[in-house]
Amino acid sequence: MSVTFKDVAKLAGVSTQTVSRVTNGSQDVAESTRNKVNAAIKQLGYVPNKGAQMLSRAKSTSVGLVTLDMALHGAAMIANGVRRQAHNMGYGTTFSVVSESTVDSTREAIRELLAQQVDSIILNVPLTKVEAEYLVEQYQHLNLIFIDVPSDTHVNYICGDHAKGATMAAQHLIESGRRDYLLITGPSESSASKIRHQSWLAALSDTGCKVQFEHQGNWQAESGYLGVREAIAKQAVFDAVLVASDQMALGVLRALQELQIPVPEKVAVVGFDGIEDSAFFNPPLTTIKQDFTTIGQQAVVLAEKLSANSQDALLQQHIETTLIPRESSQSKVTAHYEKQQIEQLLKKIQSLLPE
Repeated sequence: MSVTFKDVAKLAGVSTQTVSRVTNGSQDVAESTRNKVNAAIKQLGYVPNKGAQMLSRAKSTSVGLVTLDMALHGAAMIANGVRRQAHNMGYGTTFSVVSESTVDSTREAIRELLAQQVDSIILNVPLTKVEAEYLVEQYQHLNLIFIDVPSDTHVNYICGDHAKGATMAAQHLIESGRRDYLLITGPSESSASKIRHQSWLAALSDTGCKVQFEHQGNWQAESGYLGVREAIAKQAVFDAVLVASDQMALGVLRALQELQIPVPEKVAVVGFDGIEDSAFFNPPLTTIKQDFTTIGQQAVVLAEKLSANSQDALLQQHIETTLIPRESSQSKVTAHYEKQQIEQLLKKIQSLLPE
């Protein structure tokens, strides 16, 4: 026998109208009441009837996107991928930009998009496992696709293969003879940044390489610049810099140039993201390319799959990353002289000196 609204309402001790408001994402419900209703839904295994919900309102013709500031290259490219794929599938796009990466600002953005009758929302904001799973429970009638969450989160998500990319970056520098490292990470709330950092450390362990200094950046060029300045001010000695984004790597290159530390002769630099402009940095930047546009496009595809079918298994996808080697990480040149060669050279010099 199927579970109904009335069963949920009875167990939660609320009216059927309250259950309806909760399952439709209405904010006009006390948090304690919402929690009781969601607990009852979970206990009874109730599945909201999406067909009935759709009949109660016009069919959505837009895909929603909650995104970070699109001044960031990755955020802008993902948004472009979402827009392009949605257009190809006959949908419009509705964006909501958050200024803070918090669950409260994300909820406010979702409310803003709900007012525009969307059924699917892609969230390109960093969220914890608990936060992401909470949003899925709270908005059970929505198709939510996440982009920056921990890999063990029980939600539908798509992202670049950060672990593989970061490992490739570290191994590339190890193979080029670099031994002392400066690490410049992204914001602490970003799972993408955490995965890259953890993968760097794992690749460097047991190799004889040492992490001499770490600096937490914010994805912007200025934070990469300040990271190098801080490391030098604290007398850290390094011959390689692993950077969690190309924009921060631009700041790293600027700081090294100002300090008259030649790249790659003294210090090698590897970025992450593969932005088009990185080929024109001075010197051209070695980077790990992740395809932001594809991530945005595939997020829409996943949302459409969720909308069309009831999925028992979670949809979780990693988009391949690739190493693009350029001048900024060329191998360290070490001159090797044999004793016999040195003696021969000295004899030749002596023979040319006047008696």
